[in-house]
Amino acid sequence: MRTLQPKFGLGRSAVALLVGLAAAAGAGAQGRFTVSADGAEVTDTSTKLVWRRCIEGTHWDGKACAGKAMKFRYAEAKRHAAGLPKGSGQPWSIPTRTELASLVDRTPKKKRPLIDNAAFPQTPALQFWASRPGTDDNLNAWLVSFANGKVYGNMGEARFPLRLVRPAP
Repeated sequence: MRTLQPKFGLGRSAVALLVGLAAAAGAGAQGRFTVSADGAEVTDTSTKLVWRRCIEGTHWDGKACAGKAMKFRYAEAKRHAAGLPKGSGQPWSIPTRTELASLVDRTPKKKRPLIDNAAFPQTPALQFWASRPGTDDNLNAWLVSFANGKVYGNMGEARFPLRLVRPAP
């Protein structure tokens, strides 16, 4: 087997740098998320939304999302979000399908879950609740899957995890 030598005078370190830059560019969303000082929230600089870093039932312990993830029926998810204290004066809510789908990492060959694992660690490759704006009942909801990136309609009776969002201040 013959080793190919780089042309144009590029040494191994330059080639490694170019490969690293290409990998970083392919990582997609990595640069758009900013983690709060306490690690509990993530701001998406492209959508101007603030997300809870860990899914409901878990909390940021300084190193990871700890606790037991909760699953909710849609009506329960709405009550849970409404009962939480406001973050920076803004109420937490169930994201719309557009908001939640914006977190899906569509980088080619991305391993599941399809989300930025550094910004949102321990996210299971499952479907998550998303709201349907304009409806006020407990039966019309969306699900966004971090297993395959697809969006599904749902009647609200099954139990799914929840990640909450609020507008940035």
